[in-house]
Amino acid sequence: GIKKSSFYIIIQNTRVGNTNSQMAQTSSALIFSAGSKVAPGDKIGSAKKLKTGSGCYVRGSSVYSSVVGTLALTSGKEDESNNSMIEASVILEEGRQYASSQVLSIGHKVIGKVVRIMTNMATIEIVAAEEIGSLKEHHGGIIRKEDVRVGATEEVQIYESFRPGDVVVARIISLGDSRRYYLSTAENELGVIRATSSTSGEVMVPISWKEMECPKTKAKEPRKCAKPKE
Repeated sequence: GIKKSSFYIIIQNTRVGNTNSQMAQTSSALIFSAGSKVAPGDKIGSAKKLKTGSGCYVRGSSVYSSVVGTLALTSGKEDESNNSMIEASVILEEGRQYASSQVLSIGHKVIGKVVRIMTNMATIEIVAAEEIGSLKEHHGGIIRKEDVRVGATEEVQIYESFRPGDVVVARIISLGDSRRYYLSTAENELGVIRATSSTSGEVMVPISWKEMECPKTKAKEPRKCAKPKE
């Protein structure tokens, strides 16, 4: 299941070794040099030449910083072609610690709250993630009409799948733009896990993959429900 409690990984500073020859080979792939100050979103270099360490992530064909700090380059392992790789990491200043695991990536299951719905998408505020727990900073997500469920997209109605205030479990399928992740609820176990009745305000229970029922009034409302775990 998805853990709700946050946990933090302590990052130990690593000493930069004698990697002059590797650095020379990698320098052409670098935009920042070792010791440079970097900030979230700064492009460090090519993902073909660099391994990602703490405080870094890959988007497309490049490595980016996810935190404010100082860039460190260390000798990394060989890749599949036995080419030596340099590992890029960002060291936080003044001994501060952070959870490198809080960087979301494709494939992560996340918990979020539906903020807004439109004709072709639902906007989600991501608050927790599988194997990470509660997120220190909330992230934006989008569930597009074509990613709601498997099958004929033209039959999907966002208003019949989600409502503002619903809590959903979804999977990250793309890093999207710089502000929001693209999410999917197409798997059986993904979808709405908590919703309140629009008439009574009671928490509803799922009665099928596409319907929930108010236990008090027995009124039914459409949703794309997550299949409960056996």
